[in-house]
Amino acid sequence: MNAAKNDRRSRRTRQLLGNALVELMLEKNFESITVQDILDRADIGRSTFYAHFTDKESLLISQIENVIHELEQHTAQASGAESMLLPSLELFRHVKDQRRLMQAFVWGRGADILMQDFQVRVSKLIEEKIHSTVVNGGRVEVPASVLAKFVASTFLMLLRWWFDEDMRHTPEQMDEMFQLLVMPAICQMLEPRD
Repeated sequence: MNAAKNDRRSRRTRQLLGNALVELMLEKNFESITVQDILDRADIGRSTFYAHFTDKESLLISQIENVIHELEQHTAQASGAESMLLPSLELFRHVKDQRRLMQAFVWGRGADILMQDFQVRVSKLIEEKIHSTVVNGGRVEVPASVLAKFVASTFLMLLRWWFDEDMRHTPEQMDEMFQLLVMPAICQMLEPRD
């Protein structure tokens, strides 16, 4: 029971520190944020911080991992239709729901790490779906990994553009743009050949 209490306390502490970092990243540049700023915002002691993280960069990496894990879970839950390579509309909706959190990372120092890691993970998911389509009678004219990276990078490019545009478009409009950009290529690449 004591271990469960400590685990719950540890999760709560990590969450407080992560929330403090995200709030600060929405206010100022990551480089100008100090560990003391994070401690003050989270109302946590220095020794407690260092019991969980080695520095503010390790806290940032931890938060990026949490965002990626959440997006991966959402992608896995939303991808019910076998024919869909990426549940893009659901992902756009999820990003809109988590706007504040995503904004901190898309515009902050973590943007490149987040985008690269998410692209790699989404590409793998798409590539697996491409391979299952090919097994079911389709044929791919370009390597599946290339098509998967094309789809993932297009999605992430639109996501970044959406933030640059202050999310003026609805998730449905963003998904329509995404579909117009990628579906012609996907259909041509994945349609069964005689």
